[in-house]
Amino acid sequence: MSIGINLRVTGHTSIGGRKYQEDYFSVAYQQTENDQSLEYAFFGIYDGHGGAEASFFAKEHLMNTIVSQKLFWSDNDDDVLKAIREGYIQTHYAMWREQDKWPKTSSGLPSTAGTTASVAFIRQGKIYVGHVGDSGIVLGYQKDKEKGDESSKWAATPLTEDHKPESYAEKMRIMNCGGKVVSKSGVPRVVWNRPRIGHKGPVRRKTQVSYIRNGWSVECSVT
Repeated sequence: MSIGINLRVTGHTSIGGRKYQEDYFSVAYQQTENDQSLEYAFFGIYDGHGGAEASFFAKEHLMNTIVSQKLFWSDNDDDVLKAIREGYIQTHYAMWREQDKWPKTSSGLPSTAGTTASVAFIRQGKIYVGHVGDSGIVLGYQKDKEKGDESSKWAATPLTEDHKPESYAEKMRIMNCGGKVVSKSGVPRVVWNRPRIGHKGPVRRKTQVSYIRNGWSVECSVT
């Protein structure tokens, strides 16, 4: 699928009924050295929960971490996807290192802020996608005109598959990582555990833990 570089972009966020915005989007591009074409165009969506810190951190750092990977500039699709995945992982660990600086919960516990992160790069006529969570990316395209019909019809196809805890594959991944899925008001929720505040020393079977809502996996694709 060939994609031209004539791009028009519209973005919008809504705070809804919340007191503060937890969600962000980002759009960026880099031109070639002669300014005649694009090296890439970038689009990202970050749907935060539990606070705005994680979504804002992803907005500020994820793209730059990805494009700083040497493999991102490869002409091989698999290399580019590896770079995107590695960028996600490095951003995740960098976020962990920042967590202590974020506002604590109302009960004085460390922040439980988290975020989805769905991104798309347009590069060399292809769309490279990476995502965690359930912010979907959909490609709209114009179908070929049918015989006898002069009007152009539009269609849509999803480029991502939501990471939902009700999905069997996602539920198994969560459980294999030590988390679990529970129902809250009839809605499946992801929880993971950590030693309770004040615990010191090794974590043993009898260690008291707190259950926290969060968790993600990384998927990448190219169109």
